Order: sequence, then structure tokens, then C-alpha cells
Amino acid sequence: MGLTGGDVIYSLLKSPVRTYLSWLFNIHVESNPLKDLKEPYLLLGNHVTNEDPIISSVFANRLVRYIAGDANQDHWLKRILLAMLESIPFAKNTGDAKSIRALVRHVRAGRPVGLYPEGGRNWDGATDKLVPSTGKLIKLLKVPVYGVIFKGGYLSRPRWAAFPRRGKLVMEIKELFGRDVIARKTPEELQAMLEEKLDHNDYAWQRTQRVPFKGKRLAEHIERLLYVCSHCNAVNSIQSSGDIFSCTACNSQYSINIYGEILGCKEFSDTASWNQWQRKQLPGIIAEGFQFVNEDLPLGKKEVGRKTWHRDSGRLVFTPESLNFSGKKGTETIPLADISGHSITFKDVVEFYCGKVKYRLRFDPRRHMSVKLFYDLLGTLIAGEY
Repeated sequence: MGLTGGDVIYSLLKSPVRTYLSWLFNIHVESNPLKDLKEPYLLLGNHVTNEDPIISSVFANRLVRYIAGDANQDHWLKRILLAMLESIPFAKNTGDAKSIRALVRHVRAGRPVGLYPEGGRNWDGATDKLVPSTGKLIKLLKVPVYGVIFKGGYLSRPRWAAFPRRGKLVMEIKELFGRDVIARKTPEELQAMLEEKLDHNDYAWQRTQRVPFKGKRLAEHIERLLYVCSHCNAVNSIQSSGDIFSCTACNSQYSINIYGEILGCKEFSDTASWNQWQRKQLPGIIAEGFQFVNEDLPLGKKEVGRKTWHRDSGRLVFTPESLNFSGKKGTETIPLADISGHSITFKDVVEFYCGKVKYRLRFDPRRHMSVKLFYDLLGTLIAGEY
């Protein structure tokens, strides 16, 4: 197994990057079996911060080639950095055979590879549903599987938040499956076991740890995530400012404290339980009918396989049947039945495919509807789960 350019860069940057990240996140490592591994392996984990792949890799003994969403390839600097570290581009929520072949090729060359089975960064602090085909991938690669569980990572960097917090990040690194287990279990059994092994709730952990996570404007932009008022059930009525967020329909007011807890709410003390409840309200929202209007919303689209984006800005009307866009360069109606591969990228970007065209919508939490409400409604309607 020869060294690659990525291996050389990794060896040069590993120590200073690990020192910096350890300071930035106040990292504590509970266990680390990766530091002595020489064989190839698959590294999985709960995905809570943008830095997860880097943190995991610098605490391993070799460069881990990670799957990375193809949206990261759209900026030239990110594209160069990801190429230097030999990351594997992947189209979210689609079957990307090219990426799978790249994983197999690296494993056969004796290199560790990694991915996040949630398919994206976690939104509410509790591990989300895993990509259903992960068990099949484990069976295909036939290498030991290790997991990195980040405890306190979500509370350090809530995906919805405007600003980071500083507290404590505990890394638990452990073997999930050895070769013998992989050989005798079916993909479905491996999938079920993986869901149990990667299950983590930062709020359950926090109830015993009581670690303060200090930062500024602790509730700012929580309307990205929370979209149904727990008091009056109003939809898309949450607004935030500083440490406070409130409902514009009933004027109920809530706040976030340094432990990440929601204060002033009788029903929920954390975003995980609130989000779990609000998602159950989606069938009712659909049954009642809805129309969400978003003014001056940026839209981008490009043909699959091409690099050039065609950009516009205009009025997006979201109904249970379609997305209706009226922009400066024209109008179009996109039937929801024609949409596939929808995903959220970064904090405010929703991407999806319609035929051979990829669309990108960028929501502003101050001016547009909740990005999670849009995404959750779209997914529920496409799946017919109502």
C-alpha cells in the first residue's frame, strides 16, 4: 500500500489541526482503538458538526477518505481542499454508484473510509433515521466497522443556530462490527444493529453531565428548526432574537439557557422532543391544506453533469401539489410528483432533482418559511406518508 498525496498532507497537518480542534471544542477522548489499526476499516458516526470528518480523521492513525455531499464541490476552494484530502463526492439521497466504487477501491488498497449514515448533519440533537442501504454497504465492503459517537457536539454547534457555543465534546470511539459478525448477519440485521449502536441524544447525555455551553444569542434562528408552536399549534409562527424565541400567533415566549434547555415551555425542554412532536403534526397540516409564499427567494438550477448554475430570484409559492416560481427570468411550475433526491445542505439550502435538472433553493430564516418545515412537508408529500 503506497502513500498518496493525501497521506502526505495528512501527516503534515494532523498534529497542528488536532491541537487546534482540541482547543476549539474542548475535546475529551473516552477511548480510541483507531490509533493502532493497520487494516482497512469503515468509520461511521453521528453527524453533528461541520468538523466531524476532520476531528475523526486526526484522531485516527491514517487519513480517512470520507464521503462528502457534492454541494461542497461547488466552491473552488472547498473543491481543492477536498480533492487534496481525497474525499469522495456523493449526491445526497440518490444512489451514487460511482461513489460506492470509490469506497471499494480505497478499501481494496488497504485504506480506511468513512461516512455519516444519517445522510447529513443532525438538526435536533438526537440521532436521525439512517440511510436504509448502510447495512448493504457494510456487507459489501466486508471490513471492520468502527463508530465515533460525539457527545456534546450538537450542543456545541446546533445546526440551526446563528453562533457556536463553547462547552465540551466527548468522543467515544468503538468497534461496532468485526468481520465475523458482518459475515454471519444479513444486511437488514446489520442495519437494525447499527441504528441501536449509533443512537445518541445530546440532551439525555446533558441531563447527567450539566456542561455549560456558553455563546451569544443562544436562540437566534431556532425558527429554522421549530415550526409548530407547542402552545397554540400555529404553523410557521416562530421568531427569534438573542436568547429568546416566541410565537407571533399567541405571543408565547421561550428562551434557551447555557445548558441548551428550552425554558418557558411546559411541553418540551429540548429541541429533540419538540421536533419529534411537530413532525407528527405534518399529516394534519397537509390535510388542512396550505400555501406558503416566499418572496425574493434565490433559486439555482443546472443540468446534471454540468458545472454552470443558472440563477434567479423571485416568488416561490409552495402548495401540496407543486412549487410555483415566478422570477426575474421567467416562471415555472414543478409538480411535487416529479421531485426526487431532496436534501438539506448546510443550514438554509434545499436541493432536489426534477428529471435531469438539479434545483437549489436558499431560505433566509428572517424572510422565508422555516427551511425544516419546507423540507419535512416536501418529504412527507413525496413519500405519501399522510
